[in-house]
Amino acid sequence: MHHQDTGRAPGRTIFETRGMAVGFGDRPDVLAGVDLRVGAGEFVALLGPSGCGKSTILNTAAGLLRPRRGEVLFDGRPVTGVNTSVGYMTQDDTLLPWRTVAANVALPLRMRRFPKQRIQEEVARYLAFLDLEHAAGLYPAQLSGGMRRRALLARSMIYDPALLLMDEPFAALDAQMRQQLHADLRRAVRSTEQTVLFVTHDLTEAAVLADRVLVIGGGPPGGVVAEFTMPFGAERDPATLPYEDGFAQVQQELQEALTKARVPAAKEEG
Repeated sequence: MHHQDTGRAPGRTIFETRGMAVGFGDRPDVLAGVDLRVGAGEFVALLGPSGCGKSTILNTAAGLLRPRRGEVLFDGRPVTGVNTSVGYMTQDDTLLPWRTVAANVALPLRMRRFPKQRIQEEVARYLAFLDLEHAAGLYPAQLSGGMRRRALLARSMIYDPALLLMDEPFAALDAQMRQQLHADLRRAVRSTEQTVLFVTHDLTEAAVLADRVLVIGGGPPGGVVAEFTMPFGAERDPATLPYEDGFAQVQQELQEALTKARVPAAKEEG
């Protein structure tokens, strides 16, 4: 696997917040005292109830939001404007209906003025990777929901962003399709050594996908209320993992942390 970015040494911190507080207008802080770190090649999930500020954290990484207090660092440097080193995948279907799958996936490389030959090679590689070769000439309206998600994923990953931000990207899909996409995502992320920050309110999704799960909540203002390292290893199969020994225990611990996260934090913990 080649990378434009050669600096993906283990231990390198891609994204970090220190004492970060975020709020809107003259309203109180939504988040405060947020300290988190995402290392190169790590898959970190932010798990928490709706409206607890998970997406807000992604937006600070993308440089779309400035914190009121504290620091937001990307690859060791303060984020001061829109961060072009991240990929961003949301629940929205942003495929252009008038372009084929191949042309949609090629878009980020065309915008970056990559040479034509290189674009063709990379598009072919990512379509193969996400099992979309047969769909290269199809238009979004001709695709199933799962194929659309895979095309969006290919487009988010193709320019090798230093960090892939994912905001509940599979929320609208049925359980079977989600399970397949979990496997596709883990495989694609592993083979490209992609670093991921993934937002979800589904604790099973967080557990099957992530290396580490940060539970966000306890607000207002919210923060990181618990952190768990998932014991399942890199070679896990997201489809069978929920039936393996130890998974129920992890789910229970996440559930307890989530339940606490929904309760306003005691003042002395603030």
